Amino acid sequence: MNDEMAVSGAENNALNTFDRKGLIGGVVQKHKKFIDEYASEFDELGNKMKVVLESIESSKKNREDVLEKVEILTEKRQLFYHQAEKLLDELSDSISDNNEFSRAMDSAKEKLSKVKGSLTLDEEQKQVDSILQSVSSLDSKASGINDRLNAIQERIRQALSSKMELSSIDSSEESYNNSISSLEGEMNEISPRYKWLENRIKSHTEALDYWEKQPITADVGDVKA
Repeated sequence: MNDEMAVSGAENNALNTFDRKGLIGGVVQKHKKFIDEYASEFDELGNKMKVVLESIESSKKNREDVLEKVEILTEKRQLFYHQAEKLLDELSDSISDNNEFSRAMDSAKEKLSKVKGSLTLDEEQKQVDSILQSVSSLDSKASGINDRLNAIQERIRQALSSKMELSSIDSSEESYNNSISSLEGEMNEISPRYKWLENRIKSHTEALDYWEKQPITADVGDVKA
């Protein structure tokens, strides 16, 4: 009788071991399957996010460079117009006893004061052309001032050149803003899925680690019972 019970116990132990091994093996394979599936998409999205982030940083850096250049050109434009005004004032002070010259000078100064405001490139171009003509006309109303007039006209042309460069940059800044907005929108679409996959992979990895550490054989006390 004792021999039969021993045989029966051995058979039960073998059966329990097989069932437990199959159960654990099935659970382990299930978690591995999910990890493999999620990891593939996770890596793909990770690479995509890296590219998008690099593009965002690059666009922001380029935008900063553009804004810095805009600031410099704006200051240069104002500086050149200011220098032109100062040279006109100095010229005016040196020839104060010529009424015809003074009237022409006042006209040139008035035009120059208006061009410093916020104008479109076409508007500024037209006003500058008019100013240059007014400045040039001063040469016929006083002698020995040609070099000084050339210096004034050069400052005005430099100011206009800065304005022209500014106008070409304005659209670039807008382009960078649109690009950054589009890229950030793309990132906002990717991030939730990426985070979800990250959490699922972590969860399945922890579960896999747990089940792989479980003993395959049944507890001795359980077999005896």
